[in-house]
Amino acid sequence: MNTFDERISSAVKNWWVSLLLGLLYILIAICLMFTPMASYVALSILFSVAMFVSGTLEILFAVSNRKHISSWGWYLAGGIIDLILGIYLMASPGLSMTVLPFILAFWLMFRGFSSTGYAMDLKRFGTGNWGWYMAFGILAIICSIAIIWQPGLGVFTLVYMIAYALLIIGIFRVMLSFELRSLHKKNEKE
Repeated sequence: MNTFDERISSAVKNWWVSLLLGLLYILIAICLMFTPMASYVALSILFSVAMFVSGTLEILFAVSNRKHISSWGWYLAGGIIDLILGIYLMASPGLSMTVLPFILAFWLMFRGFSSTGYAMDLKRFGTGNWGWYMAFGILAIICSIAIIWQPGLGVFTLVYMIAYALLIIGIFRVMLSFELRSLHKKNEKE
């Protein structure tokens, strides 16, 4: 019979996936901040590739932890949504530029809700900093609502709103990876 500690140890064996996703989101956010006008044109391509990679890695994480994390289905759903969006956007970049604000807003909203779910998982594992993770999820939801509310703010504003939202999600994923790594190392020592 598996103990709680054994389940935590094996459940966080792929903590580095969250780190890679976080670094990818942060890198994209920085690129958007430094070249806002050119970024809107390239945004559909960057976002397409990021969604494809994100979906693939998220599916990998979900499948490898399906026996150990009770909410693995949410990870899988997020990965499938990212993968489908990535493929769709890569197939039609012209159309994606037209609807990009809405696609991004709904994607960020889903990611924000997912992040709050991850925060609750961390709370169940006894992590003391789960509130910070919840705050990042709520900030992502607020950014997504702002994009939906005012998509006509202009390309410049949209690029910065997207950059900030991606930065928030990226920081969350990096922090989550270190928390998962810490749980993994703690349980390896025991």
